Order: sequence, then structure tokens, then C-alpha cells
Amino acid sequence: MKKTLSVLWISILISNCTTSKKSFSPPPLFPEEIVTDNYFGKEVKDPYRNLENLEDSSVIKWLKDQEKYAKNLLHEIPGRLKLKENIYALDKKRDTAAWNLRIKSNNLYFYLKSVPEKDNDKLYYRSGYESKEIFLFDVTSYKKEYSINYISPNYDGSKVVISMAKGGAEIGEMIILDVASKTLHKEVITNCWPSELGGVSWFQDNKSFIYTHIPDVDKNSNGYTQNTASVLYTIGQDPKKLKVILSKKNNPELKIIPEDFPIVKVIKKGNQEILFGGIEGVGSYSDYYYVENFSKNESRVNWKSLYKKENKVKSFYVSESNIIFTSAQNASNFKIYSTPLSNPDFVNCETLVEEDKNAVITDVALSKDGIYYVKTKNGVEAKLFRYDYEKRKSYPIPIPHPAGFIYVYTRGYEFNDVWIKTWGWTQKGERYRYKPEDKTFTKENIFPKTSYAELEDVVIEEIEVPSHDGVMVPLSIIYRSGLKKDGNNRLLIAGYGAYGSSSVPYTRGDMLHWINESGVFAVAHVRGGGEKGDAWRKGGYKKTKPNTWKDFIACTEYLINEKYTSSSKVAAKSESAGGILIGRAITERPDLYKVAIIEVGTVNTIRREFGANGKNNIKEYGTVKDSAEFTYLLEMDTYHHVKEGVKYPAVYLTAGMNDARVPAWQPGKLAAKMQALNTSENPVLFSVDFDGGHGVGASVSKYNEELVDILSFALWQTGHPDYQLKEE
Repeated sequence: MKKTLSVLWISILISNCTTSKKSFSPPPLFPEEIVTDNYFGKEVKDPYRNLENLEDSSVIKWLKDQEKYAKNLLHEIPGRLKLKENIYALDKKRDTAAWNLRIKSNNLYFYLKSVPEKDNDKLYYRSGYESKEIFLFDVTSYKKEYSINYISPNYDGSKVVISMAKGGAEIGEMIILDVASKTLHKEVITNCWPSELGGVSWFQDNKSFIYTHIPDVDKNSNGYTQNTASVLYTIGQDPKKLKVILSKKNNPELKIIPEDFPIVKVIKKGNQEILFGGIEGVGSYSDYYYVENFSKNESRVNWKSLYKKENKVKSFYVSESNIIFTSAQNASNFKIYSTPLSNPDFVNCETLVEEDKNAVITDVALSKDGIYYVKTKNGVEAKLFRYDYEKRKSYPIPIPHPAGFIYVYTRGYEFNDVWIKTWGWTQKGERYRYKPEDKTFTKENIFPKTSYAELEDVVIEEIEVPSHDGVMVPLSIIYRSGLKKDGNNRLLIAGYGAYGSSSVPYTRGDMLHWINESGVFAVAHVRGGGEKGDAWRKGGYKKTKPNTWKDFIACTEYLINEKYTSSSKVAAKSESAGGILIGRAITERPDLYKVAIIEVGTVNTIRREFGANGKNNIKEYGTVKDSAEFTYLLEMDTYHHVKEGVKYPAVYLTAGMNDARVPAWQPGKLAAKMQALNTSENPVLFSVDFDGGHGVGASVSKYNEELVDILSFALWQTGHPDYQLKEE
């Protein structure tokens, strides 16, 4: 029998020794309004379909009540204030950092500068690594409530495109800065999302570029982020008069569908410019086309096929006479190939680097003296290599220290300049210049790096755990030395498992502060991610998606069985598409977890395609219009797996009302259903940021505040003595 609201929440407050019943009068349950859908003869009842209307005043009121209740309760947790002080104290020690670094062929460095205790990053440049930096632009002088999320200088560094968005939103506008005068051009380009949709690609004339235009940016519209187009813009022209280069409407012969993203790159080849156009989306691979000898005066561009999805091309690079590319065709961990630029053939081509069965090729860059590439084992052990053009052979390059993740980049195939950036679980990003002539590395951080005492005396275990079907799943375990494996440690276990993205090692804030509270932090590198190549991604995709949460469950069971923790002390955490992972883990095995934290999560997959950005994700999840894919979607749907009479863990859900990726009603519906049906005495909190988005590019202070809430909630619920609410 369903508990009433008052009984449910009073029992929660009593069981956790809260201050008083009156202090936390909980928000009312959202009223059920059951909608029954019929999918291929199967009836599915949706009791909270009405929550999908985010313009309804009753929905908005409920969301605001949820946010108020969550914050009031979280702020009563005794250890929260001390945790907040620790997080902000560590943030003061954070290094000044440069990101979105762009190095031009004339050795100009452009970057956004992030300073401790400051939310808004500013644009700077310098004439070479050792030169003094010069301030260019502060977004707060333009629009105070905006933040920069992307920059793109032209070839000679005389102009910079600056992309910005309001609050936590990502779709916004672009402006153009003249570097010499530090003044802005009057034109403002709206309806753009360059940080996500292909960026800005300049022509050699230094005044024209291509970007992706989004006709419909209304999140409540059925056409949101659909029918996008790659357009050519020349400085001084009216941005509203679009010159379309590639789109569904302009190029019907390419069979582009509304949810595809046509994205065009301009590649310089001597004095010539070649256009490469991809029909992109959330899928792993795309169809690509190209145009040689492009003229800006052409009324319509005639595209020639370069390669198809079936060629499984992950990335490609243009050298003097060849296209160098990585592909998973007949090589799950990828090979590096070469094909002539004059007559490209992505099937009958030359193999330069063979597949490594134990490591995935994760990054490639072209230099004058060879091809530099990275191979990574299990997503956590990265090594650097060089393919020698003349000797036609690869050589390992010893790096200054072991790395979990390496990014390699150059100034192009015409130059010898090579840099790498390395990360690890307890190693902050370090940037090095590699000198091929003497095979040495020189540290070249844009700003000095400081050492953290908090990163010392830490144990890192990289192991593999058998899943339900015997497949070995990589598991990273991090904790302070001296930890006793007696089952009494609090565990925070994270994962993702979608889009082929790997959970790469870096100094995560949740990890650092959790182990500082004497906890164990773990990352399960589950199927659906890219840690073990293309096959690993397909092993947790659509029909095989259950492997994603079953891998996570197997890793959790291992940590319990090996006495790192016990089920009453386990907190599980993820975000976005990782909502499927956490949501289905706790609905399939609620007994294994004490806490579930899902930030801006996808949790109602059979309704995903009907919300903001939904159709763009059909390639990842499937569509209910296909009978087989409907069954896959229903199986991965957390919302529809919440049942009456089950004791679920404590749950903390978040949403952003400006989220361009996951609409707030996704976690909202789950919160409403769990609050109504959960028979345990564990709280279900729903925090809604009315000014926030998906968390990408969020301010440092907003990130820190959310981290305080998440960790204090998890520490409270997993029994940390300093975080227990007191009886009044």
C-alpha cells in the first residue's frame, strides 16, 4: 500500500534525527494524471506525463517547492559548512589555468584564463610561450550575466570569434574581436553552439569562416536543434542573411534527416582550401563529403563522397599529399591508415599502424617528422608513439612520468612542434614540448603548477572485475594509504557508459574531497564507453545496454565482497546519459546501494525523443517507433522500473531549466514517482537550478556549491558521524 506524503516524510525525518517535523514541511506530491501509451500491443502507463509541460504554472510551482525543500534540508546537515570551507579553501589553491588554448602558425598563443575564486574567464594572448600575456576581452564588460564557452582566432591572429551564453545555457551568440584595437565588430551572430557543433572554421582570407546555424533554439519547440545548417559568414555582412553551404534543404541528395548536424571544416592545403562536410550526430561514425577548389561565390555546393559510416572512421587529418585516418573497420581498437588526397579510398588503403589488441588508439597528430599517436589501455594507462614517415615504422616515446590520459597536438604537418598534455587521478594536467631532434621533453605550462598535499599518500589500484557474463570490466579504486579493508569504509562509485566516451583519469573534485573524508572512490569503466574500443562501446548500446548497469553492479559487488565497503555505505554517482547507469543499477539491485546521485540525468528513455534534443539521441538510444528498439528503451528506462513496495536508496536528483541536452522533466518525473512509491525511509531530493543548464561551462562557484550539496548528502546518508542531523 502506498504511503501518504506526511507519513513518508515524517518517517524520513524521524529516522534520520532531523531538527523537527515542522522545520521541514515537505512539498506536496505531484498529482498523478495517468497517460496510457500502446507500443506494438504493449500498454505502458505514465502517471506523471503532465510534468513534461514545463510552462504549466503548477509544474513550475512544484519544481520550486522541490528546490526549496532540498536546499533547506541539505543546509541543516551539520558537516556541510565545514565541507564547504574545505572545498573553497582548496579552490583558493587552484592553479591559474589556460584553456581553449589555440596556437597559430605564427606562434601566437590565444587562451581563456581561469583564476582561482573567479567565475568569469578572460581572453588573453601572447606572442610565443615566453612572451608577456596581453589582455583582450572580459565578457562581463559586454554582458554581465554571460560566460565565454569557446574561442577561435583566425590564421594570422588578427581576429577572434568569441562564443558566449547566458547563465548555464550553452546555445548562445558569437561576437568578433579585432585584436589590434581590442574592439568588437558590431555584428552579433545568434543561434549558434560552436562549443558542441563543429566550432568555427576560418578561411585563409582571415575574414570568412563557416559555423553551424541552429534555426530553432526554443527548448519547448518540436523543432528544437533540428534542421541545422553549415553557413558561410564574412565579417561585415548581415549575420541574418545566411549563405548555406550544407543542409538538409540545400542538399536533398545526401538524405540528411532533421536531427543530423551538417558540420563543415575548411582545411588549408597550400594556397588551396578544401571543404570537408560531415553529417554528424551522437552516433559513433558519420558520412563525410568533400569539395575541392571551393569558391565563395558558388550558389550551391556540389559535394563528393569521401567515406561512409560503414568505414568506421573516427578521425582524419590532411597531410601534404595524403589523408591520415583512424578506423575501427575490422579493428575494434583502431588502426591508422593512409589514402591519397588526390584519389581517396577508405577501403583499399595503406595500413600505417596496426591494431593493438590490448590498447586503443585514442589520439593522433601530424608533424613534419612523423605521426604522433597515443595508445591507452583500459582507458587509464596512456603511452605515446611516433610513426616515422621514412622508416615506415612506429617507435615508443618515453614520457616524463606515467599518465592515465595523454592529449597530443602540433601546429600542423608543416612544423616540427609537438606538445603533449598529461593527466592522472592524482596528477594535474601538465603540458610538455617534445623536441624530436634530441628526444627530450621540456615542461611548458602556460602558468606554473603547484603541488597539493591532498594528492599525496594516495593509493591507486587499476584492476579488472568479471561481470555477469564473465567479461572483464576495468575498475579504478582510489583511497588514502592505511585504509583497512574491513567493510566499514564509505564508497563513492562513479561511471558513465555511453556514446563511446571513456571515464579518463583526472583530479576530480568529488574524488579528492571524498577521499579526504576517509572514503574510497571508484570508477567503473562499464560497457557503452570507449575504454576498450569500438566493441566496448557496442557492448553497452541499445540491445546490449543492460551490460552497462550490470557491469556497474558487478564492480559494486566486488568492492563489497573484498571488504572495501558494505552496501549500507555505498553511494553511486553519474550524470546525463549516466542516469541510465545509476537509475537501472538501483532499480535492479536496490539492496546494493545506500545513495544514488544523478545529475541532469536521462532516466525516462522511452520519452527521450519527445523532449528537447531528443531526436538527436535516437542514434544512441533508439526510437519507440521501432518495435525492437522500443523494447530496448523500455528496459533501460529507470522511471518505468520504479515499482510500488520496494525499498529504494536515498536519491539526489538535479536538473537545469536552461539545459539544452536533458529537459528538467526527465529527472522530475523520476523524483515524483519515487517520492510517491518508495517504501524505505530514505529521502528523495530534487534540486532544480532555474538559472542553470547541463553543467557544461558552469561557473566555479556554482560547481562548488553543487559539489557541497552532493557530497554532504552522500556523507550523511552513508553514515559519516560528522554529517548526521541532530535531534531537537
